Amino acid sequence: MIRSFIKVAILITSITAFYQIGFGAEDFTPTKLQLRFAESLKGTVSGVEDAKWKSHVDLWVQASGADKNKAEDIASDVIAKGKANLGESFCVHVHKGDWKEISRLCWSY
Repeated sequence: MIRSFIKVAILITSITAFYQIGFGAEDFTPTKLQLRFAESLKGTVSGVEDAKWKSHVDLWVQASGADKNKAEDIASDVIAKGKANLGESFCVHVHKGDWKEISRLCWSY
């Protein structure tokens, strides 16, 4: 009985922790480096109108005029710039302003 209670308590604690980490993106505050990187994309990667971090690994990039091929190119360019300037693993999600992903590319150290 006590073992079952302990297992349930551990399970609830784990689920709560993962929920806060994975689904708490609304409360996420990017680092200064992430903010500078996102801001730099607007002037250096063609087609990027805005960029916002939604979690510690998810960068959402707005490119209103992009089709799927252009979105893939943008994601690739952002990853290349991130490899050189960011120094951390991340995913790029390209959207047209409606937050519907049209391309995604991830990179990991």
